[in-house]
Amino acid sequence: MIERKPFVNATPFHARTAGANPDNSWINRNGFTLSAHFGDVNAEALCARTRVAVSDISWRWRAMLEGPQAGEFLSRLATRDVAKLAPGEAQKALWLNDGGAVRGAGVFARYGRESFLLIAAAKDEDWIAAAARSFDVALRDCSLAEGGLAVTGPYAKRTLLAAGLEVELEPLAFRKLFWRGLDVTVSRWGEQNGYEIWCAADDGIIVWDRLMAAGAPFGIEAAGLTAMDVLDIEAGVARPGRDYDTASDGFAPSPTPRSLKLERLIEEEHKIFNGRAAWLAGRDSETKTIAGIEIDSETPAPFTPLTRNGDDVGRTLSACYSPVLRRAIALAQLETAAAEPGTVLSLTLPPSRDVPELRTVSARVVTLPFAPAPDPIAA
Repeated sequence: MIERKPFVNATPFHARTAGANPDNSWINRNGFTLSAHFGDVNAEALCARTRVAVSDISWRWRAMLEGPQAGEFLSRLATRDVAKLAPGEAQKALWLNDGGAVRGAGVFARYGRESFLLIAAAKDEDWIAAAARSFDVALRDCSLAEGGLAVTGPYAKRTLLAAGLEVELEPLAFRKLFWRGLDVTVSRWGEQNGYEIWCAADDGIIVWDRLMAAGAPFGIEAAGLTAMDVLDIEAGVARPGRDYDTASDGFAPSPTPRSLKLERLIEEEHKIFNGRAAWLAGRDSETKTIAGIEIDSETPAPFTPLTRNGDDVGRTLSACYSPVLRRAIALAQLETAAAEPGTVLSLTLPPSRDVPELRTVSARVVTLPFAPAPDPIAA
């Protein structure tokens, strides 16, 4: 029997992104088809820093968890005490497997007394839903029912105000609004310091058109997934599936929070959450960490071995050409002893059409982030 692959879903904004995608260039992420770019990746990434860019983030997994014990369950799941959140508040946290390794990372937003929304870059529905049932908590996947757009750049706030949206929000805050006949949620959950607008799937085209019209005086452009990955890398954000595999096995020992530099998402005073004992027992034995690497070249080198004095000390993860830094950069998984900023490493660049031979170049460890996130209210 031939195994059938699952269908790839179009986002609520697909009709507009397809019309603006002259090269018909697409990427599948989390089961959604998204425009890789709209012609020029570097121009799109720079637009998010100098003007305002809109990007389709409907690929992010969204799940509503509901029930009288939803707060208690999520506090047992997450590395922060989610039950302490008031309605309208959100926070970022991890959830670990029984071995203390990272199963996922995301935003936990409290919508009501008994309802919470989880937003994450990678789906973990079956495991979380099975655990939730023991607390009589129901998990409802919202990923297909809604769509989301990120609005990034120094004119982000002015674009939303011009569109008639109230945007006096602190980072991680969110607000449900009735926007000229549409129910939407405006949030600030992303890593790029901008805003997100979430809407019903059937309202996607209207929301896209309103934003593009409101942002036209500020030079708004659509940014594809590749440009947003460039911003991620510049911000030092490692993504599951793109940079590392999550600990989907119950007792897998890695990746650890420390190896991903995510221990900041764990509350030391939060005493009861899944995997805590294993995390504490193994945290001091971790020998790897995430670091930033600036490459002495304009050629990116993803998933390439890194050496110091001839010894293997790690490898790059996602890499890109950074248009703001005008050089190739990469996230890297390094031995802690080699991750000190200023450390000089070496890597081998692959052959290309212009340079057909292998080349060994230097790479320097730098402090993350490579560049600050765009300021949405700078203009």
